[in-house]
Amino acid sequence: MATRGKKTVFASYTALITSALFLSAQLCVLGLQMPSAAAQGMEDEEPTKRIAVFVLPASSAEIKAALLMNRVLRENTSKMTNVELVTPAPVMNSSALPELQTMVEKAYQALNSKDVTKATGLLTQAKPLLEQILPVVPLRTVALFYKAYGVSQALAGNVAEARSSIELSLTLWTEQSNLEYAYSVEVLKLFTAVQNDLEGRPSSTLEVTTTPENAVVMVDTREPMQSPARVTNLMTGAHLVKVVLDGHEQWAGFVGVKPGQENIVELQLKAIPEKATFDQRLVAAAGQLKGTREEAATSLLGLKQFLGADELLALECSVVGENYELSGFHVKADDTVFPAKRTLARDASFLAGVREFLSGLFESFYELARKAEGLGGPPIDPVLLQKAGVTSQQSATVFDPDNPVFPTVNLGKKKKESITSKWWFWTAIGAVVAGGAGLGIWLAKDQAASGGGPSGTIQINLTPIY
Repeated sequence: MATRGKKTVFASYTALITSALFLSAQLCVLGLQMPSAAAQGMEDEEPTKRIAVFVLPASSAEIKAALLMNRVLRENTSKMTNVELVTPAPVMNSSALPELQTMVEKAYQALNSKDVTKATGLLTQAKPLLEQILPVVPLRTVALFYKAYGVSQALAGNVAEARSSIELSLTLWTEQSNLEYAYSVEVLKLFTAVQNDLEGRPSSTLEVTTTPENAVVMVDTREPMQSPARVTNLMTGAHLVKVVLDGHEQWAGFVGVKPGQENIVELQLKAIPEKATFDQRLVAAAGQLKGTREEAATSLLGLKQFLGADELLALECSVVGENYELSGFHVKADDTVFPAKRTLARDASFLAGVREFLSGLFESFYELARKAEGLGGPPIDPVLLQKAGVTSQQSATVFDPDNPVFPTVNLGKKKKESITSKWWFWTAIGAVVAGGAGLGIWLAKDQAASGGGPSGTIQINLTPIY
């Protein structure tokens, strides 16, 4: 009877641990998924706020500082949730962006499902729209389009077109792996050839000048610069250049960078038809930033109405010692005007100060930074990989269980970590401890009822494995 009782307790203990582990895993998955679902729900419930931001120089000596702060504040405003940055730099047919993104996603899904004909049709339809609204298309969408277009062309036998498209995709989104191109042996080998070619290319310099000057210039994933802009250590080949200047139409295009020569792009920006009205409204608002909010209200509301914005932030910038001094007004959605002031130290706390300032003003938040991921790919086919001569050791990527969305990571570059640093290790330990606690309570109750039973201490020693 005693042996049977011990076996029953052991079986119950094992079952309890198994149940606890399963429940913990389910809760972990739910915990990881719920914030995303909640965020999605918030996006559905909360309307997008259209916000305009202007930082103007307090004097002629502060022009460069004001341009920098204008760029930084706008960039960080656009990164907040449920916020659309409004600038007087329109793009024709920009409202078609959601349609384009849907077409690209559907084409990519069809490609991964081996429906090449459908994918090719959608991509061919999307290409002219992409080129038309390129200035406002997110970088990932552009990279995804050219990857899908390149793969579809490779499968159709158009190697030259496929190679140039895959090269563009890799230039814009470097975090791509060979497994993401395992559509066929030929496609996989083409990707490897393009990747090796890009890694061996020399670097060069690109200069972008604009008329008028002081436009914001963005090259691929590089930090934005003011024109005239000089971008160094740029790999030779095609690069995506975007240019934005208030009162002018946005410009974007692919620019070829060649080795051993000067690469200069001179752009004549096209003024918007309403530029005179915009300039008048902006000058009127700038002239009242040092006054009271009652004095500034009329001009600020006029600028806000002209832009079609829900909220407007207009500030003057000056440099005092090691600090940026910002002072002006914030016009809310109900047209009420409030003073806005902030001192930003030019040190390591600068970006945190910017985000705290904007988040408090606009009552919005920033999404957590995400680790760079690839663009995804087709289901893994071991037979195809074997034909291509790719083994698990040779493959550039594996699935990382430490990330809930399973991005790909580089086997050759990742440092080996202790097992105790893994989230799933501590989840399992937590489940065991929780199960042990539950078992202890159950045994205590059983012992109290029967007057006997197993007793003792369970000790768990955790030793890091390096």
